Amino acid sequence: MNFIFDLDGTLINTENIAIPAIRQLLKDLGYNPNIEKEEILQYIGYTIDDIFYGLLNTKDPEIIEKAIKLLDKYEIEIIEKLPKNEIFFDGAIEVLKTLKNENHTLYILSNCNKKYLNALLEKELNKYIDFPHCSEMYNWAEKDYVLKLITNGKKDFVMIGDRHKDVDAAKKNGILSVGCTYGYALEEVKDADFIIYDIKELLTIKNKIIESAYNTI
Repeated sequence: MNFIFDLDGTLINTENIAIPAIRQLLKDLGYNPNIEKEEILQYIGYTIDDIFYGLLNTKDPEIIEKAIKLLDKYEIEIIEKLPKNEIFFDGAIEVLKTLKNENHTLYILSNCNKKYLNALLEKELNKYIDFPHCSEMYNWAEKDYVLKLITNGKKDFVMIGDRHKDVDAAKKNGILSVGCTYGYALEEVKDADFIIYDIKELLTIKNKIIESAYNTI
């Protein structure tokens, strides 16, 4: 079976990375850094342009470019300093390890850039993830398009994520989806085929997912 994981809000507790990074870049750019946590979290999992259009209320390419460079800088610094238990949701690594030991194939599909993805891979993900993908690798294409390339029409895949784009991408490609309600958009995943309230629950429904996937082949 092929398990495709989103990163932020699914495996990664992005709150510990994005909030301090975004507040610092806002300060550097002359914006109010005392932004509410909830305002930042509502954009987690979106493409970088959508994040900064929402937070900075601008589409000025120069400002966006500066913001992206600063976000890269601060997020990488934070990831390098943070211990793993403050980066990953509790149980995330154990879930990946179990699936890997059972010879399942594991993917990452995130709207992040390559620097962010690589920094997280170096934090232990590279031990378990067979095929890491991010939007920047595909010129910031939408997830449903990238997922189509990954699955190549096969149905023995499941997409695990916390945003409607994860669920929608799975549906458009005829594969199963698991909605993670512990992420940052509870209401967005209500139409997923399976719902989990903790990443560790994925192991308890794993066999049902596999059975359902192979029943569609």
